[in-house]
Amino acid sequence: MRSFRVILIFSLVFALAAISMYAARLPELALLARSGPEAVGTARLVKYWNENLADKMGFRVKQVEESRANYYTKVNNTLLAGAKTPDILVSYSAFTALYARSKMVLDITDYYYDNKMFPYDRNDWLPIAMDLVTFNGRIYGLPTDTNTYLLYYRVDLVKNPPNTWDELFKMAKKFTRRYNPKSPTLYGLAFYGRKEESTPMFWYQIFRSFGGTWWYSDKPAFDSYPAVKALEWVTNVIKEKIVPPDIATYEYMEILGALQTGQVAFAVQWDAAYPTLLSKKQSPLIYNKIKAAPVPGVRLPSGEIRRAQSAHDMTLVINAHTQYPKKAFEFIAWATADPVAVKIYGETGLSPSHKSVLKDKDILAASPQLAVKIPALNKWGYAEPKIPDYPEMKDLLATYLSRAWALEMPPTEALKTANQKIYEFLKGKGYYK
Repeated sequence: MRSFRVILIFSLVFALAAISMYAARLPELALLARSGPEAVGTARLVKYWNENLADKMGFRVKQVEESRANYYTKVNNTLLAGAKTPDILVSYSAFTALYARSKMVLDITDYYYDNKMFPYDRNDWLPIAMDLVTFNGRIYGLPTDTNTYLLYYRVDLVKNPPNTWDELFKMAKKFTRRYNPKSPTLYGLAFYGRKEESTPMFWYQIFRSFGGTWWYSDKPAFDSYPAVKALEWVTNVIKEKIVPPDIATYEYMEILGALQTGQVAFAVQWDAAYPTLLSKKQSPLIYNKIKAAPVPGVRLPSGEIRRAQSAHDMTLVINAHTQYPKKAFEFIAWATADPVAVKIYGETGLSPSHKSVLKDKDILAASPQLAVKIPALNKWGYAEPKIPDYPEMKDLLATYLSRAWALEMPPTEALKTANQKIYEFLKGKGYYK
């Protein structure tokens, strides 16, 4: 009996050693992720893959996290340097045109349309989601999330959310204590203001709902009548002190805090905030008093409300210099489109870019924003300008929007200056002769 036990123990040790040696022989692809909620979601995908699919597919995946500060600069500098790793990177759809021109990431179009490489439902994507990762008909990444802004409002104060920007202005003023001493909130509204990528995207929604377009034929149109009207709306809100006085410093956490502490009755905030706001643990003062709606718009003579939902994808892209392009694609295809992976990711409170999630009660319970955002994106979603130098162009615009937010420049002057700077920048890049 003792010798049998010894043999059994040695057999188990040998088997475990063999498994470890086999696992060690499997190639391991590196995935670079930005710390925060998205990294939690991708980490769960990586864990599932390694535990259930690695042996079958012949490779493992290791996630490496970087801080959120300057994350995209690190991503693009890494790709530009030509390093072979990381093999897969979490990136952002605003870089799609840049990636197409620079060839820093793999053009995955042929893999995507190969049914063996992509055995998933291509019709289940939100149309805007795939539009955001496509440039000149070629695909440069696959979306994990498609994000947009929502209007959050206090249901204990407001029965129905405002449909237009003008209605929002009036209702927010009513819940500003400066004008209504009995207001339960100190200010009526919060939105983005810091010179970051989110501020132009917030403003775009007002601009486009007023009828704005990116271009006059081929030249930038950020000084157009709709652009001025949109920026005047923002500066009027600030001048009337309907928003907190430091609104020019507001980003995600500041807006979230203003809602959680009951400081404001309305806020325009990214959809990802909804699970946090509905959490009794994280938002004890307002968790049962908050709802979300599409962002407001402009009422047309026909009575229709023209809205505009800013959209961007979080994407998985493949390093053009990876040693494992096919393996990397197999992973990102599974991670973004396999029903099992979509469920894993959606149940973390994130927002998979698929129409079918509206039928999944578990995902909707974890990500209630989907019930609002998917219909809104399908109807009013739009892509930002698709040119390789758009990130720099957007930064120029943000510089002058922030000066208008701070009431340092009037809207007309800020936009005229921004538009001229953008034109000169694009001309220097060879867009105009």
